[in-house]
Amino acid sequence: MTTAEQPGEDAAALVPTDRGERRWRRLCLWGLLVALPATFLITARGDLEEWWQGQELFELGVSAGLEARFAGADWKLETVEVLPLKDSGWPRSQGQGTPVRVRFAVTVREPDIDTLWRRCQVALRDDQGRRWSAGSFGGPRSTEGTMTCGAATLEPRAPGTVLRIEQDFTVPHDVAGTVEPTVSMDGERPRYLRFHLDSR
Repeated sequence: MTTAEQPGEDAAALVPTDRGERRWRRLCLWGLLVALPATFLITARGDLEEWWQGQELFELGVSAGLEARFAGADWKLETVEVLPLKDSGWPRSQGQGTPVRVRFAVTVREPDIDTLWRRCQVALRDDQGRRWSAGSFGGPRSTEGTMTCGAATLEPRAPGTVLRIEQDFTVPHDVAGTVEPTVSMDGERPRYLRFHLDSR
């Protein structure tokens, strides 16, 4: 057997004998432990920002009868109206809930509400934190010229323009007279407006 063929020599050659080389390998392993989480966070940043932008976390309460500056406009709640079934044009059965119509007068103050109001959402909430999204009864608008929050963003609106925002809901019978409207949109989230029906 020649010197090159002696057993164990190749295995011994794989073990670093230089102290600097062993230290370098340890540093590379530690660097990998730091780099992997950092890479994950950078990759997930867009998803986290999108999630944050979709949340309604910080309530801005508006007392009854007052208006609030929000997303480039002054918002004032005009009515929260519980509609008789025969006037709503939609639920034909009492079991489907109570129709409620919410109306705002909104005065535009900034020229770019078509951007600020993206993903505009009007909802109703009760004291237990339950939330109902706007729907439609399929009937006519109560007043000519009213529009939904989303429809208001379809064209630029000049400062000073007064918009009549109207949204329809169906809620359980037992909360129809107590639910309060909320408004949120990309230009303000995670803040949102909540309009109180009385001075509480």
